[in-house]
Amino acid sequence: MSSDLIRETLNAWTQGRDGLQARIAVFEHVRDIPYAYPASRDPGDVLRQHRGSCSGKHRLLGEMFRLLGLRVRHVIGVHRFNESLIAFPEPMQALLRKNQIVDMHDYLQVREGDAWIDIDATWERSLRDFGFPVNEEWDGCQSMTLSVIPEEVTIAEGDPEKVKEDLLSRLTPRQRMLRKQFLEALGAWVEELTAEEVRDDGR
Repeated sequence: MSSDLIRETLNAWTQGRDGLQARIAVFEHVRDIPYAYPASRDPGDVLRQHRGSCSGKHRLLGEMFRLLGLRVRHVIGVHRFNESLIAFPEPMQALLRKNQIVDMHDYLQVREGDAWIDIDATWERSLRDFGFPVNEEWDGCQSMTLSVIPEEVTIAEGDPEKVKEDLLSRLTPRQRMLRKQFLEALGAWVEELTAEEVRDDGR
């Protein structure tokens, strides 16, 4: 069962670590699961397949953080890829020049003291060399840089997947089509970059 796999993996990642070290280790392991789109949003599938989108990776991270005793809430930020600071390839840039591409980005907030801090594990560490906003050297207590620039945020009460689907349903058919087209291009590009990094490491 997925719950058993998640607990077993959590135990392996945190063995011999104190509370703060454990949360940092869990974040780093989930962060470095390769980004993929399309991909299952099920946390067990993310572990089994070792790939996931922002939705799946943050659902997994949220479950593990809760097992560590942290207070966690899921957040969905509405953003436009047009505002991204990532240097996308020319075909993707061309799409952005012609269209406003709206997306919903999943991330987490964790209660730290009397405040909620932002947690974003979307981009794996190897992507830092390609200009992605990767969160490195987290101290376990401070808010992180988000992968996107949200225009508005929604706290996902209950099932975050249902909340996200409700938000997506408010987009026009054309907006949903453009979003899917751009995310598929993004997934393919990230896969190419990851393969390139692996080839370079093997030299």
